[in-house]
Amino acid sequence: MPKAFVPLLVGALVVSLATPVLGDTEWHSVGRGMVSGVSGAALIRHSATEVVTLVVRDNKKPGQNRAAVVTFREGAEPVVEPLTWQGAEPADLEAVDAVPGSPAASPARDVYAWPFAWDSVWNLPLATTAEYQAFDPRFQWLYLDKEDISVDPGFPVKTVRQNDTGERNRVHTDPKLEADGSWNHCATLLMDTPDKKTVLQGQPMTLTKGGDPSWNYSWKPLSLTGQGIEGCHGGSGLSGIGGTIRGGELVGPQPIRHALKLGMNCGLSCSKANNGFRWPAYKADKGWQDRYHGTNPHVNMGSLMALPPDYDLSWITRPDVRKIAETLKTYGAYIVDATGGKSTNSLAMDQKYAHEFPNIDSAEMRTVLHSLAVITNSGQATPGGGSLTTPRRAECAPAFADGTGGAPPNCGASVR
Repeated sequence: MPKAFVPLLVGALVVSLATPVLGDTEWHSVGRGMVSGVSGAALIRHSATEVVTLVVRDNKKPGQNRAAVVTFREGAEPVVEPLTWQGAEPADLEAVDAVPGSPAASPARDVYAWPFAWDSVWNLPLATTAEYQAFDPRFQWLYLDKEDISVDPGFPVKTVRQNDTGERNRVHTDPKLEADGSWNHCATLLMDTPDKKTVLQGQPMTLTKGGDPSWNYSWKPLSLTGQGIEGCHGGSGLSGIGGTIRGGELVGPQPIRHALKLGMNCGLSCSKANNGFRWPAYKADKGWQDRYHGTNPHVNMGSLMALPPDYDLSWITRPDVRKIAETLKTYGAYIVDATGGKSTNSLAMDQKYAHEFPNIDSAEMRTVLHSLAVITNSGQATPGGGSLTTPRRAECAPAFADGTGGAPPNCGASVR
């Protein structure tokens, strides 16, 4: 059966890229047979690692696909996501282009790079009604809590061994990823499911490059398009991918568009109040009754920490520190784990990109985190310090490529 192909340079998809994703004369299969043929294409977005396009197909019969999102990534086969046409299906669909200034021209969200629904705790900016209470965690040093993330559907499929349940599952595993089984190595791997949008989490992971992963503690499968709260942080039961600093976020031109994750020196800072945890956390550390010695009842596993809106950032000279500080003013950070001692705090980051955060333990970064406040009115009904209709400190998350998962048009719109 003949294959359908699309080149990088075709019709409306004319992209000038200094990127290794594709050569400028390569053709790539996007399906088999005449019904997979491409009649037009438009660029959704591009970066140094991927090109995402909308393609249309001039099919005539009811039920035949009319449009799809095609994602090209370096070293991987294109990922094709057919879209469901809303309303009467067109019979003569020969071209497509973005209309400048229209909502349809807004960049779609990549479910793998920016997962979860718009109202997930990880994606909601702080509410303008958030109430701040100063809190100094009294740490001395900072480090990166390095997480293992492999959610590219183009990665090879391996079998993960879940030692606690005895289960085996097929997962897409980055061939360059490795983990030595030490704590925490909180891992999130994309399952080889038909939807390609379900992840499995566990810790601590053991993996040699190109091998099959394993871990000792497992969590249930989680959709990348849902709320994304639960996961492999043992201290809180919170997500191993939500809130993680991902590759390119600290060095790219765009702001970080999600909350962060904070490891806290609970021996000094975490309170026994509320049984040691609050929403969105599911639990506190084992032995919290003896381990937590903080005196502020608002500081627990799951607490939301942030820089006050009037906090001055002008003194910060290091770009990575400045970006973290901006994110802490706009989204904040959730406490997800206890650190290894009273003298340390941590921020969670994809381990493959740790080199992009050289100043994690700089004097500037320590000063920023010593300036955090706890949001005292963040809860299930008031996430980020306000109801979902409350103005936010940034625009809310847009829709995914298939049109789902996006915020209402007025979410955050009145924020200045």
